[in-house]
Amino acid sequence: MDIRHLTDKEIALRLAQAFRAWRVDRNGAAMTQAELALRSGVGLTPLKRFEKTGGITLNNLVALLRALDLLDGLEGLIPKPQTPGPLDLLEADRAEARRQRAPRAAKPRASPAISPTRAKESG
Repeated sequence: MDIRHLTDKEIALRLAQAFRAWRVDRNGAAMTQAELALRSGVGLTPLKRFEKTGGITLNNLVALLRALDLLDGLEGLIPKPQTPGPLDLLEADRAEARRQRAPRAAKPRASPAISPTRAKESG
């Protein structure tokens, strides 16, 4: 099922269920709730609530993921923007704001005069 069709609560509950499955799995963390609460510094009550309802604060979620050595998964959670950064945009605005001089009108060119020293050399 496409996750976009789920409600926010359903998505949070799926995350909590996957979290709990990883926590209890022998090939995962293989940890009790009490052990994880102690390791993470998150209270047992918020941990139980999270696993049951999906409700948790971001700080508690980060602490739990850190205790399970799963923080690396957060790196790819939000992609890096492909747009220029704020400093690049500011620099572009500054460059655009600079006034440009109007091009000078072309003056008709006079025929080059021969200097007296060149006249002696050629003659």
